[in-house]
Amino acid sequence: METSARYTLIGSFVLAVTLAVFAFVYWLNNSGGLINRQSYQVRFQSSVSGLLTGSNVLFNGIRVGEVTNITLSPDAPKEVLVTIAVAPDTPIRADTVVNVDFQGLTGAPVIELTGGATGAQPVAAAPGEIPLLTASEESTQSLSQSARATLNRLDKVIDDNSAALHDAIAGISTFAGVLSRNSERIDGILAGLERFAGGAKAKPGIYTLTAVKGASVCKEASLPQLVIPEPAAPMAFNSDKVIVVGDPPENAPFEKAQFTDNIPSVVQSKMVESFEKSGCFSAVTRPLDSLEPSDQLQTEIRQFAITMAPKPAADVEISVKMLSAGGKITGSKVFHEQVPLGSVDAPGAVAALDTAFGKIVTNVVPWVTKLPREAAAPKEAEPEIDVPEPPAP
Repeated sequence: METSARYTLIGSFVLAVTLAVFAFVYWLNNSGGLINRQSYQVRFQSSVSGLLTGSNVLFNGIRVGEVTNITLSPDAPKEVLVTIAVAPDTPIRADTVVNVDFQGLTGAPVIELTGGATGAQPVAAAPGEIPLLTASEESTQSLSQSARATLNRLDKVIDDNSAALHDAIAGISTFAGVLSRNSERIDGILAGLERFAGGAKAKPGIYTLTAVKGASVCKEASLPQLVIPEPAAPMAFNSDKVIVVGDPPENAPFEKAQFTDNIPSVVQSKMVESFEKSGCFSAVTRPLDSLEPSDQLQTEIRQFAITMAPKPAADVEISVKMLSAGGKITGSKVFHEQVPLGSVDAPGAVAALDTAFGKIVTNVVPWVTKLPREAAAPKEAEPEIDVPEPPAP
């Protein structure tokens, strides 16, 4: 009997605790929790699709309560009555605006309370009744309904202005065609405006060196033929670009300037032209296989660049050797010139290099003409080949 009484006591205790938990949960759901809540009834005049019991109630974006009941109005089938429970200090006034909003594009619907003037009266209610708020018809309009309404209005605007839109599109097409046909002119106009306004400078072009100008060194061609091979040069100078030694300043395009050929080839061409203008040699030419042994002017480019330190300047250094027709070096000298840049741009860089190169050539030509000449080694006579006579018949 004692064992049976003990089990009965335990079962009664468990049942009492279970009932107490259910009662507490029911109280939380219906009474609003541990604090008092103020109930309001909201009348919606259209569908409240998605709104559920327990949905949040927000006032100016702050959660102040939840939906406690949703029913249909017995007097007006189009209306929906929603009961909400909010914190008692929520400043709901007679002019408070009620809307159904969504927390995010795909979130759950919530009731959004906004507005209300400071001096507005509280929501009036008869004794024993819940205060009533009335929402506008647009307050529950869904996103899809809003999109459809907007598209309908846009479609109507397009229909009413179809002729004007057609003319506008035709005008844009005509204008685009004019721009396409005159794109090069427009680019030129814009480039001119940029230069006039001090904007971007013109793109570097293609440049060359100039031969020595002025009076002839010799009155008559008294010296023999001169052959000028292409100068030897380090790999860095075997390029058609303006070489820059050091870090070029920003917005300085001269490092992209381009010569008409590789630097050794341009130097050789202008050397040949300068010696031709001197009038001292019977002929000046590049090496040809069919030529007789001649004097050769062998050169080596040791420096042909823009140096940035201490100040931007053209630095040109060329080693010159005179090789006689007999294969003997009759003279050797290194010529070096530096010319500051007049302007830190492509024309300024090429002009400084051209000036330095011109000074070197101006000194090389008279130096070569004053070197002693060595007679060419006599050609060896070709050995005679005895051809045996044919035997007598």
